Amino acid sequence: MHRNKLMNDTHNVYSTPKEVGIPMIVITFCSIVISTIVLIVLLKTKKGNFFKWKVIDRFSLYTVICDILFYCSQTAYGTHDWLERFLDIDISQLECTIYGVFIMEFQLSQVILNVTTAMYAFTLVMRSRNMPLGKWDAYLLCPAFGIPLVSLTIAAFFNQFERNPVSCLLKEERGFLTSHFLQIGLLFLVSLVLITALYITMWIYIRRQTTAMNASFGQQSAVNARRLALKLSLYVLIHVIQFGAGVVEAVWIAIEEPPIGVRYATVFIGATGGMMNGAVYLTVYKN
Repeated sequence: MHRNKLMNDTHNVYSTPKEVGIPMIVITFCSIVISTIVLIVLLKTKKGNFFKWKVIDRFSLYTVICDILFYCSQTAYGTHDWLERFLDIDISQLECTIYGVFIMEFQLSQVILNVTTAMYAFTLVMRSRNMPLGKWDAYLLCPAFGIPLVSLTIAAFFNQFERNPVSCLLKEERGFLTSHFLQIGLLFLVSLVLITALYITMWIYIRRQTTAMNASFGQQSAVNARRLALKLSLYVLIHVIQFGAGVVEAVWIAIEEPPIGVRYATVFIGATGGMMNGAVYLTVYKN
């Protein structure tokens, strides 16, 4: 019944109130600006062969590019939605599929990048060695961008994208074995659990080392260890905020139709990701 309503009452269901739409545009624009600033800082301050940069800087570049492309995709959809309302330009099934593929591609890629970053940091902190990334970071980039692309292309081939009240994404169906929940809810949930577990383990390890450093090497070493622990905590907090809302929404969709406020809140929180990631990177870079 919900799907029939969406198909037969498009303008009422899909129209975003200006009280919601305008703040969304502002937040998304701010995320694009801050992500662009981070990109400029990286390109201006890092010299030489890109693959000789520090791994954290390369990770940051990949992440900020994902942020920019994700928000540009959302902006393109939002602009088309506005044109549809005022100029009667409908979003076709093909256009919705294209928007959905681009939006989800860069969103899912960022999740995989964040998980890989956590695994790399864990290997470095706990085992004092670098995790191999392959030539041209192929072990990182191929899964991060290739897996979502293949999965979403298959979904598009089988016409698995449709419009919901706030975006174009995978078809929403009830149940926990649906394509929507498995590719969004479950992936986000697994990433949250894994990243949180890895960073908490590192945080505990660093805190224990802090005591030993304070006794053996003095206060300055202990302070440096605490700063590292704080930075790790910030990365966990951002990932939980940015993708935790998506988990809540996906679980809600698997059970019943969520309130429109939940959908708006998820979009709002996701739109702040660029600002949060940029603020953390600039803070780490400054220190």
